[in-house]
Amino acid sequence: MLEINWSDVMSILNLITPYLIAIAVAIVLGIIITVAVMKVKEPKKYLLRSQTRVAVLIVIVVIVNLICTGPMSTLLTLVSGSGAITEETQASAEALGMDIADEGIVLLKNEENLLPLSENNNLNVFGWASTNPVYGGTGSGALSDAYEIVDLLTGLENAGFNLNTELSDFYRDYRADRPEVGMWEQDWTLPEPPADTYTEDMLSNARDFSDTALVVFSRGGGEHIDLPENMEGMNYTNNSEEYEDFPEGTHYLELSQSERNMLEMVCENFENVVVVYNGANTLEMGFVNEYPQIKSALWVPGTGQNGFNSLGEILAGQVNPSGRTADTFVADLSAAPTFNNFGSFTYDNMDEFQISEDDQFVPGALPHFVN
Repeated sequence: MLEINWSDVMSILNLITPYLIAIAVAIVLGIIITVAVMKVKEPKKYLLRSQTRVAVLIVIVVIVNLICTGPMSTLLTLVSGSGAITEETQASAEALGMDIADEGIVLLKNEENLLPLSENNNLNVFGWASTNPVYGGTGSGALSDAYEIVDLLTGLENAGFNLNTELSDFYRDYRADRPEVGMWEQDWTLPEPPADTYTEDMLSNARDFSDTALVVFSRGGGEHIDLPENMEGMNYTNNSEEYEDFPEGTHYLELSQSERNMLEMVCENFENVVVVYNGANTLEMGFVNEYPQIKSALWVPGTGQNGFNSLGEILAGQVNPSGRTADTFVADLSAAPTFNNFGSFTYDNMDEFQISEDDQFVPGALPHFVN
């Protein structure tokens, strides 16, 4: 869902600033005239003041009308529902989204030419994130649900894959919605059914359905919120009472215990495993080299409205993944120098910039210094 923040409001105010200045000038002139005629005798004074008020009101109405029919016309018609983007514009936007996804999805690993999966259209898709992927970021980078969204599984089906629906139904029954990680609320829970909740019949059916497994992991994040460099004390819920998903000292960009257990279970049951990481941040992905069954890996950042169609076409060999990494995927993020800059810091040596906690904070603006 699209989130409104103060930077959006400020952009609109900047857009209509000349009109607001014109309204202010009209009001000031009205006040000046009203004061100037104080010594004029009645009824002439009353007539002049009345005409001034009417003139100012007319000016304000005209300027507001110009704002509504000018710089804010598209925004107001879309918000009210009385307007719509043309089919031609929508089709053009969808085509551009597909092009960006085609050129942005990155092939990280492909041993024994496992990809493309052109000889077998049956596919087991593991991982709760397969039913609730990440489409974008937070704040201004969030996704609007005003138009149809192609989810990950639909993108695979659109490319001709037959999916094991027993698995997707299992994940949807486990949890239907993705925990909120936004500008004003953060639930860092990573829903993932514990490995011991997969029945032997379910795994047997999956092996009979296909010898190939696609495992999906995802991470959300974006504007205003740093990802936790230490999950201790963070707001999240464990998937099992038998273990901690994030033991002491672990962070958000490594596999949780539930994810690790599920991956090991998949690798024990399938010789051909493809890993899809869906997220904008660099997850620790050294695990792709720990299991010989993981022959292929893809990085699929936020796909927008229809980018998961591209994932399906890439897996089917209809599109060549031409993306390149924009950052380094390290095996241990805590050993990277940048890890020292993760987190929320309070500066105690900058009194000249001090503001109170009651003062308004505008997300995306200059740094917020609080003592």
